Amino acid sequence: MKTIQNYLPPDAQALRRLQDRLGLGDARMAELAGLDAAAPWSSYIGGLEPRALGRQRLFYMMARQVLDEAQWQRVLAAMREAGARFDYDDPAPAGATARNDSAPPETAEEHKFGMLLVSGAGAFHEMEQLREFAHFAHEAGVSALVRRAYYDSGIDLCRFTLADGPEADEAARDRIFDAARKTITRFEFGGRIYQGGIPPESDG
Repeated sequence: MKTIQNYLPPDAQALRRLQDRLGLGDARMAELAGLDAAAPWSSYIGGLEPRALGRQRLFYMMARQVLDEAQWQRVLAAMREAGARFDYDDPAPAGATARNDSAPPETAEEHKFGMLLVSGAGAFHEMEQLREFAHFAHEAGVSALVRRAYYDSGIDLCRFTLADGPEADEAARDRIFDAARKTITRFEFGGRIYQGGIPPESDG
């Protein structure tokens, strides 16, 4: 079985670039890396002697970035089948009933204008953003080029699966990007992370 050998961790500058690309604060980066209070994220990106990020922790971070929620949940299920015991869900609000570890994530999905819209956690605000995106994409004439819009609730990031073919040219991709920029708070497009969303109306 092949293993990772001769591993050299990313330096503090590379980790800061990663954080900038993801657009996350220190607390969210610590959560993404699975860190605790004894090893804050800031200790990996600053100070006289920044900590080195081990290969297992980096693997965890990158797997969380590239796997969709269903794939990620299969990884967690395999860990439990191997005998591990852990909590993964966000803390429930006061008075809420705790979810069973074996319960599947409460994914919400619907089809609109031929697109599959999915919220990994079934969040209302995510589905509303996805519906708005679908309307803008439809009005721009590019809804047929978007097969799936998936909101990964765990990292607050929307990803799109686009159709291949000559219709998916640069101009069409630009219209899809514009629809996302107007409606989705945080999304990945062309390998980069963007901030978007419709600005709130003025109270005046």
